[in-house]
Amino acid sequence: MSGLYSNSTVLIKDTLPANATTVQILEHLRHKVSLYSGMVPNVAFNISMIAIWGVLLTIQVLQLYYRQWWFSIAFICTGVLEVLGYIGRTWSHYNLPAMNPFLLNMVCLTIAPVFTMGGIYYQLAKLIEIYGHRFSLLPSPMAYSFIFIASDIISLAIQAAGGGTAGMAVRVNKSAQTGDNIFVAGLAIQVASMFFFLLFWFQFLFRIYIQVRFEHTNTKKITKQLLMIRQSEIDYLYREKFHDLRIDPDRWVFRYFTLAMTAAVLCIFTRCCYRLAELSEGWSGYLITHEWYFIILDALMMTLATTIFTIFHPGFAFKGKYTSIPITTGHVDPETRSDNSFDDDLENNKLSVSDIEKEVVERFDKKPKTFFKKMLKNPFKK
Repeated sequence: MSGLYSNSTVLIKDTLPANATTVQILEHLRHKVSLYSGMVPNVAFNISMIAIWGVLLTIQVLQLYYRQWWFSIAFICTGVLEVLGYIGRTWSHYNLPAMNPFLLNMVCLTIAPVFTMGGIYYQLAKLIEIYGHRFSLLPSPMAYSFIFIASDIISLAIQAAGGGTAGMAVRVNKSAQTGDNIFVAGLAIQVASMFFFLLFWFQFLFRIYIQVRFEHTNTKKITKQLLMIRQSEIDYLYREKFHDLRIDPDRWVFRYFTLAMTAAVLCIFTRCCYRLAELSEGWSGYLITHEWYFIILDALMMTLATTIFTIFHPGFAFKGKYTSIPITTGHVDPETRSDNSFDDDLENNKLSVSDIEKEVVERFDKKPKTFFKKMLKNPFKK
C-alpha cells in the first residue's frame, strides 16, 4: 500500500475562500487525501453489484438443498465476500480517505476467487469419478483438489502477510513497498496455480472427448467425422457405474457442464490476471485508477463465473439430491478392481463353468448394450 497518501489526488479545489467556515475547512480536509489516487468508486454501479451478488448469494444458499456441501459452502463464502467488497466500495464513494472501507473492498474482492476455485477444483475429481479413473493424469482424482486448494491457501496466506506488512508500514508512516511486493507475489502464485489447473483440465477434456474417439474408431487423426460421433456411441468406454447419470436420459445440464466449467474458469483466470497486472503497477497505476477496467475485468468476470455455476450447479448436473459420487483413489475404478481379480482367476483356470456363467449373466444384466460392445474387444474386461 505504498504511496496511498503520498500519491493521493485532491478531489476538490485546493483553495478555500478567506472567510471559509469551519465546516467548509473540515470538508475540504476530508477530501484532501484519497486512497484511490483520484478515482471515485461509482456509487450506482457498486450498489447494483451489491444487489446482484445478494441475489446470487441467496440462490447459492437455497441450492444447499442439492447436498453439494463443499461446492455450496465455497460459493457462499464467495458471495459474502463479494457483497462485503462492494459495500466497501460504496462506502468509499462517500468517504474516500477512510481506511476501513478501502480495506474492506481490497481484501474481500481480492481473496473471493480463492473460495470460488476451491469449489471448482473438487468438480474435476467428481468428473473423473463419473467418466473413469483412467482419465486422471494424477494418481488419484482427489489429488487435484489437494494440490490446487493447498496452492490457493498458500497464496492467500502470502497475500495476507503482504497486506499486514503494508498496513503496519503505513501506520508508522514508512514505505510499504515490501508489503506490496509480498502481496503481488501471492497473487502471482494464484495465477500460476490456475494456469497449471487449466493445463490439467484441458488434458482431461482431451482424454474424455478425443482420446476415447480414437479408441472407438481405432484411429489417431482428428477429423470432422471423428468429432461428429455422438457421446452415446462412445459411452461404453467410460465408467459403467455412472452410465445413467451421463446419458440416460440425455440432460443438457450435464451435457454442457464441462463447457460451462471451462467458461467459468477462464473468466476467473482473466480476473486474476487483471488483478495481478493492476497491483503490479502500484496503487496509483493506470488500471487501478480507471474503474472501467475493474468493472469489465473483475466485476463482470466474477459475476459471469458465479452465474454460470448457479445455472450449471453440480447439484443439477450430478443429480446431487439423489446420487452419491464418493471420491476414491487409484487409476482403476473401484468396481473394476474386483473384476480384474475375476479375470486373473479365469486366466489361471481357477474358476468353474458355473462361476463364469454367473459373471457373464451379471454383466449382461447390468447393461446389455454395453456388455455386447465390450465383448467384441475382450469378454472379461469392463
